[in-house]
Amino acid sequence: MNKRILTYLNELEPPIDIQLPGKNVQWLHPHKNPETCRCTEEFYSKYYSDRTERILVLGINPGRFGSGITGVPLTDPIRLKTVCNIDSNFPLKPELSSKFIYDHFFTEYSMNEFYDKFFIGAVCPLGLESNGRNMNYYDNKIFMNELLEYFIPDSIEKQINLGCSRKVAICLGEGVNYSILNKLNTKHQFFEKILKISHPRFIMQYKRKTINDYVKQYIDACRLAEKLVSN
Repeated sequence: MNKRILTYLNELEPPIDIQLPGKNVQWLHPHKNPETCRCTEEFYSKYYSDRTERILVLGINPGRFGSGITGVPLTDPIRLKTVCNIDSNFPLKPELSSKFIYDHFFTEYSMNEFYDKFFIGAVCPLGLESNGRNMNYYDNKIFMNELLEYFIPDSIEKQINLGCSRKVAICLGEGVNYSILNKLNTKHQFFEKILKISHPRFIMQYKRKTINDYVKQYIDACRLAEKLVSN
C-alpha cells in the first residue's frame, strides 16, 4: 500500500482550472519539498508496507503546522520525531490536532494498531493558507463549489483506491465537513456508511475539560468501524 500512497502524494497537484479566492490565498503543497517527501516515504514505508485494507479517515484539509509541513496527516514535526522516530530538519513547533492524536488518543488506542487498520486522508487533500493563516476548503463558498464539482470527488475516489474499504469511513468534524462529505456520499456512493467524530483541533480549542470523553468517542468510532468492516 505504501507505494500507492507515495505515488498518489507525489502526483498531487492543485486544480489548474480553479482560481484561488484572493491574492493572499495559496495552496499548501508540501510534497514539492524534498524533505517532506523523505519523511512521508519513511513514514508510509514504516506503517503501510503491506496489502491490508484500511478504513479511511477523512479530515478537512492539511494545516500549515502539521501535514502541511511533514506530509503526514495530523502529525507535527515534534510527534514525527519523538513518537514516530523520524528525524527531519523542520522546526519543532507543536500543532493542536497532532497533540490530541498522539498525546491523548494514542495513549488509549495503540498507534501501531491504528495505522494497521486506518488510513488518514482529507476531503481536500491539499491545504490552503490565507494571509498566513490556515484556511478550510469550505471557507469561501464559490471556491468550495468549484472544488466539489470534480477535484474533491476525484480525490476521495483516489484515496479509496489506495486500498481502503467502501463499507465505512470516519469523518473528522461533525459540522460543515461532515455535512459536505455526507452530501457527496449520497451523490457518488463512496461508502455504505460514514461515522462522524469531533475534529481534534475543535476538541483542543474548546473541549479540553472533557477531553477524555472525546478520546472515548474516537475509540468507540474506531471499534464500530472495525466491526462494520468485518461483517
